[in-house]
Amino acid sequence: MIRAITFDLWNTLLVEKSYTERRLSILSEALKAEGQNIPMDALKSAYSTAQRRHNELWSREHRHYPLAERLDNILKDAGVSLSSELKMGVIDKFESVILNDQPPLTHGAAETVTKLSKRFRLGVISDTGVTSGSKIRELLDREGILGFFTVTVFSDETGVCKPRWEAFDAALRGLGVQPGEALHVGDSLRTDVAGAKAAGMKGIWLRVREPDADGVSPDYTITRLGELLKIPEISDAA
Repeated sequence: MIRAITFDLWNTLLVEKSYTERRLSILSEALKAEGQNIPMDALKSAYSTAQRRHNELWSREHRHYPLAERLDNILKDAGVSLSSELKMGVIDKFESVILNDQPPLTHGAAETVTKLSKRFRLGVISDTGVTSGSKIRELLDREGILGFFTVTVFSDETGVCKPRWEAFDAALRGLGVQPGEALHVGDSLRTDVAGAKAAGMKGIWLRVREPDADGVSPDYTITRLGELLKIPEISDAA
């Protein structure tokens, strides 16, 4: 019997949004405050190199790339430096951008989570890039849905990314359920469905983009989050 449901974040509960340009402006302004004028193209190149480093870490180890380390590498590749105080300020501003320009909830997310929370324990399992888990919790709280989740698991806090089993195990332990008592829903076959099934959970694919992996078979495929309510393990528990 299903007792718990976990959700991916980006493009599952929240619409993904890019904040790269704003973060580049933040970094440029910090450098100018210390008398360092660097062409924006050079900053963009260093920022892109750091993103590739993030992608490489994920591909090889499914490991989180800490923001402080990312910023240090951006500065090094750009041939510049910042005082410790200004670096801390940049990190805070990088993380807080999401709160100043909030991404919307996906269609039906609030309604679906509200209904499911009455019958199931709910959780979030999400990889984080630049935005920290703490800022995401603050955003979900603003949207009025944070309280529906018993546990929220973010890679900047665990150090591991999906599809590693540890990410799902952390959520299962927080929810107090066995793998066979939980299902996970997300928009990625490669990370969400494959990771959930490897952890012993059922995997539901929210198909809002093209498949990103071959040979991964979800237990169910949906195209809107509200369709979760029609899945037998969920609808039969009413």
